[in-house]
Amino acid sequence: MAVVTFLSAKGSPGVTTTALLAAALWPRPALLLEADPAGGDVAARLSAADGAPLDTGRGLLPLLTAARRGLDAAAVLDQAQPVAGGSRVVLGLTGPQQAAAGGRGWAALTAAVEDLGAGPGQEGTDVLLDAGRVGAAPVHLDLLRASDRVVLLVRADAAAVLHARDRLRLLGTALRRRDGLLPRTGVVVVGDGAGRGRDAAGAVEVLRAAQPWVEDLGRLPHDRTGAAVFTGTPVARPERTALVRAGRVLVTALAGRAVHPAPRSAA
Repeated sequence: MAVVTFLSAKGSPGVTTTALLAAALWPRPALLLEADPAGGDVAARLSAADGAPLDTGRGLLPLLTAARRGLDAAAVLDQAQPVAGGSRVVLGLTGPQQAAAGGRGWAALTAAVEDLGAGPGQEGTDVLLDAGRVGAAPVHLDLLRASDRVVLLVRADAAAVLHARDRLRLLGTALRRRDGLLPRTGVVVVGDGAGRGRDAAGAVEVLRAAQPWVEDLGRLPHDRTGAAVFTGTPVARPERTALVRAGRVLVTALAGRAVHPAPRSAA
């Protein structure tokens, strides 16, 4: 089992869309946990596998509430719902007030997530976390620390790159485990197509110059047609969209490396 976290430093570079894309393309059984403290929107985007609305009474809030009495992996799986396309999703919170009220429940949730894959029938279940925009003192820090891989999405404009550089510096301290190691951390640049290739390369160069331990995980296009799949909009031949084609490359890299995670020390 591996835990792969998707997050951003500022703005909306498409963290939820990327997490949904990864879950849809993941080559092994996977569970998407919508853990954005600012609130989730998957329930508004997608329907259940049978076409019915998703049950907003199930998800992360019941887990954080029950965490005061203790949680296990089975409780996490009980809150998962199959969505159109075949993925399983644990719906997120409605906003930061619920996230702050979770308190120590985040630590209990983290322990339960780490136990996923250890019980009967759970073997090989990877967990994909939509962690949203991560600030200086995230309430879900325990979950982030439990990650085998952290994927930071950033746009190629100067302001976004500077915010990402500062956030990586903070993460290099905050995510350090007791053994002194960090999750493998990489950057995906979200751009508007091939014409932005030079800007994307420059963005990665700036980030890696400041934090050499950060990996370049490639690019995702700003593809409205491909992204429409994750808003419940019918798209003809979605597998041919630029977003899905690029997503396959990203998922192949992440899933292959996540089998045997190798955390790194920050420089």
